[in-house]
Amino acid sequence: MSKAIGSVFGAGGQASTSMYGSENEILKYLNNYDTTNYDNTLKNLVSYAANASNQLSNMGDYNFSVDGSDAARQRAEQATYQSYLDKLQPQFANQTSDLQTSLANKGISIGSEAYSRAMSDLQDSQNSALNQAAYQATLAGQNAFSNSLSDDLRSAGFSNAAQTSYINQLLQALQNSYSGYDIAMDKFNVQYGADDRIANNRANNAQSAQNFGNNVLNSAISSGITAAFSDARLKENIKPVGRLDNGLTVYLFNFKGSNVPQIGLVAQEVIKQKPEAVVEDTDGYLSVRYDIACQ
Repeated sequence: MSKAIGSVFGAGGQASTSMYGSENEILKYLNNYDTTNYDNTLKNLVSYAANASNQLSNMGDYNFSVDGSDAARQRAEQATYQSYLDKLQPQFANQTSDLQTSLANKGISIGSEAYSRAMSDLQDSQNSALNQAAYQATLAGQNAFSNSLSDDLRSAGFSNAAQTSYINQLLQALQNSYSGYDIAMDKFNVQYGADDRIANNRANNAQSAQNFGNNVLNSAISSGITAAFSDARLKENIKPVGRLDNGLTVYLFNFKGSNVPQIGLVAQEVIKQKPEAVVEDTDGYLSVRYDIACQ
C-alpha cells in the first residue's frame, strides 16, 4: 500500500523491508562454517573435566598445599637429633667401658671417691656433647625442613604449571574458532537484527502512509473543500493507505472512467460512524463533508 502511494505521489514510507545483501552474505558464511573440530575438542575437554571431577578425592595432578606446620618442623629436628644420638650413644658406651678399664688398671675401685669423680666428669662431657648435638640438630633440622619445604613447593609448582600449560595449549588451539553453539547464536543475532529492522521499517512505512493520507485530507479541508463524491459505487482500484485519528480508513482510488489517482474516504463507511457528514444527491449517490468527517 505504501509502495503504491510512493509510486504515484512520491510520498509515503520507502525504508527497506527485505534482507540486506550483507546480511545474506554473513548468513551464507555462517551456514557453511564447519565447527566439527572445535565441537569435538570441546566435547573431549568437557569429558575430561567430568572425569577429573569424579576423581577429585584421589587426584594427584594438582598440589594445593604443602606441610609447612610447626609440627612438621619439629619432626625434622627430631629426626636430625636422633641421627646424632645414633652416632653418639655407641661412642658413649665405648668411652664408659674404656674409663672403667683404665680406673681398674690403676687400682681405683668402684664406689671410691676417685672413681665417682672420674665417672662424673665423663658424664658431664657426654652431656655437653648431647647438648651440642641438640643445638646442632635444631639448626640442621630447621635447614632440612626449609629445604624440604622449598623442594615441595618447587615440585608442586612444576606439577601445577605443567598441568596448566597443557590446558592452556588446548585453550589456545580453540582460539579464533567457533562452536556450533556460537554459530547458531551468531545466525540468530543476524536474523533477529534483520527481522527487527524490517518490522520497524514496515511500521514506519505504514505510519508514513497514514500521515500522508491525513495530510492530503487536511490539505483538502483547509483549501475549502466541504463535500465531495465519495460513493464506493463511483470508484475503483480502492486500496487502504491510512487511517484518521477518529478511526476512519483513508483510501487510494480512482473514479471510474478516470486514471487520475485520488485520496479520500468511502461514504458507505463514513455514514455508519458519522451519518451527519454524508449527503445524498438527487441521483442517490453519496458525498462526504470532510470538514465534519475528519473531526
